[in-house]
Amino acid sequence: MTESTPVPAEKRRHDKDPTILDLARAASVSKTTASRVLNGAPNVAPETRARVLEAMKRIDYHVNTAARSLRTTRTFLVGYLVPAVANDIFGKFAEVLEEELRHDGVGLVIASSGWEKEGERVALESLRARRVDALVLSLVDDRDPAVGTLLGSISQPIVLIDREVKGVTADVVLTDERSASREAVEHLAALGHRSIGVAAISTSVRPGRESLAGFQAATASLGVHSAAEVVVPYGRVDRQSGHEIAEQMLESGATAILCCVPTTVTAGVLERLGQLGADVPRDVSVIGFDDSDLASVMRPRLTVLARPLEQVSRYAARLITSRLVNRALRARVEVVRMGLLARDSTGPPSAAAGLSANAARGARQPNLEG
Repeated sequence: MTESTPVPAEKRRHDKDPTILDLARAASVSKTTASRVLNGAPNVAPETRARVLEAMKRIDYHVNTAARSLRTTRTFLVGYLVPAVANDIFGKFAEVLEEELRHDGVGLVIASSGWEKEGERVALESLRARRVDALVLSLVDDRDPAVGTLLGSISQPIVLIDREVKGVTADVVLTDERSASREAVEHLAALGHRSIGVAAISTSVRPGRESLAGFQAATASLGVHSAAEVVVPYGRVDRQSGHEIAEQMLESGATAILCCVPTTVTAGVLERLGQLGADVPRDVSVIGFDDSDLASVMRPRLTVLARPLEQVSRYAARLITSRLVNRALRARVEVVRMGLLARDSTGPPSAAAGLSANAARGARQPNLEG
């Protein structure tokens, strides 16, 4: 008989998949600790969690979700409702949120409302039908009474991303758009601008309301003229809206534009300014909302109000996992500061600022609110 060299247990091929006991041995932890990591318990040392996750990969351990659900009545799924999956901001939120939840053995199910109220209700019902353990929501209208009623009937924990729904108990992650808008106006005023316009997203959601409120308070306290205030409805989140905003701002005599709108709309603003012969920032300064690789490499490089998207997502994940462990926790609010990244699209107003307004007068076809 030939004696063979023993094969390490973690490298053997078994007729059945590795068990949680195999995982615990591979990670040099107790079975209880391995189970706590798989169940997303928050009070596990980071190095221990990392060791268990690494062992999962090494021995090719997979959680039996069906069996685990039967034992715990949980699906280990979180539903994330967004207005649009293709939107770069919501896509980034989802990417980081999924990564954070995956570390705790929880999956993410994404549903889109298509920027519509009815689509939102259908998507919510779909997520409920999947029996998700919790919901993360970026609503298209946080003032809609019907949505408030629907959320009030949901038993799962809810985390709202930059939304406030009256009468609904939920954990919330907010960004401070009001202070950010004020910082943007202060920046422009310090450069010498005295006629500033703002474009904000729909006031049916908190970011639109807060951006406008911050702008209005800042212009009033700084003695700056509010040249134009445009609200972009969700149904008009496109480049054409940006074209119309640019025309309206030039006609109003604005020497600077604060774009608290999705990147697609800001791109339309910059495109139309160029078509009308308005140089940025010589004729008109522009501040965008949310940073991106494109904003930092375009010419001129775009000054932006930047949201720390990864921090927002990580806060949301932390709220979810702690809530799943302890449903009795009080509703919590996390507030994330935004910051101004000053680049090349803002500068002092020139004597020629506003000269392109004549070109805009013949082209303007206002369809936006403002």
